[in-house]
Amino acid sequence: MTEILNPFGKVALYPGCALDGLGKAYDVTLQLVAKDLGINYEKIEDYNCCGALEVKNVNTMAGLLLPARNLSLARQMGANAVMSACPGCHYSLSRTQYFMTRYPKLREKVNSYLEKMGTKQYDMQLLMIHAVEFIYNTVGPEGVKSRVKRPLQGLKVAPYYGCLYSRPKAYTLTGYMKMKDDPERPVFMDELLRALGAEVVPFESKTMCCGGPHVYSDVNTSLHLEARILKDAKRNGAELLITDCPLGHVAIESNMNKITEKYGQDLRMPLTYFTQLLAFAFGHSPEETLLTANLTDPMSVLKRYM
Repeated sequence: MTEILNPFGKVALYPGCALDGLGKAYDVTLQLVAKDLGINYEKIEDYNCCGALEVKNVNTMAGLLLPARNLSLARQMGANAVMSACPGCHYSLSRTQYFMTRYPKLREKVNSYLEKMGTKQYDMQLLMIHAVEFIYNTVGPEGVKSRVKRPLQGLKVAPYYGCLYSRPKAYTLTGYMKMKDDPERPVFMDELLRALGAEVVPFESKTMCCGGPHVYSDVNTSLHLEARILKDAKRNGAELLITDCPLGHVAIESNMNKITEKYGQDLRMPLTYFTQLLAFAFGHSPEETLLTANLTDPMSVLKRYM
């Protein structure tokens, strides 16, 4: 097996609300894949919602304080890095780190509130990473390839990173260090999927917004953005859309029939989380990987590899 080089030190997982709810399949298969690959992380206990993307628009301090408490808890565990599987959580945590680093008076104020809440001050010693970056930098494509029991030769996939996995780079630090992906044209997930034997199709929409946060407040905009992503994936021959974002995954899956009806074109296609596809290629059953629990039916495509 490929030697594991963990450049992050002790990694704490921030699950957020998504992995405990809508993204359960993501959580389960991240655990399966980590165990198979021999890479370790430890979940933050007593974590709270990070405020996602909206709280900052209503209350600036709450939008910083909620993520800061999670960062403080991670440091109390002795973590060096915080991993998020959700790009929205990754954004919230990274944004807080950015503002607390850049503005000392703001940092003092956030830390004073943390103390009043009974939480230790955050010492700014964490690196925020996404699950894709964690797997890519620890075992890499070669480590993934060494675990494959069901090579996915001939499978055409479109990796959808979403808009917040790598951007804005001032928050995520993409482009600033080797262990971070490219801010505009990320490739880490592409390479992990190729290691499974899959063919990554050209996909210009890989970092475009899906409108997920506005799926209820402005559904027409969301449908328009999601239709654009599906059209691009279909046009380039993808059989599966591969996601790393619970919000984007659920938004696209749940709106697929509405999109087809609105635009008069059958844009339906199955989705899987990238960890579901890794776990399946590593030999786990459709039931273990919860592929049979998705709203779409990825097994209609993957059954030829059983």
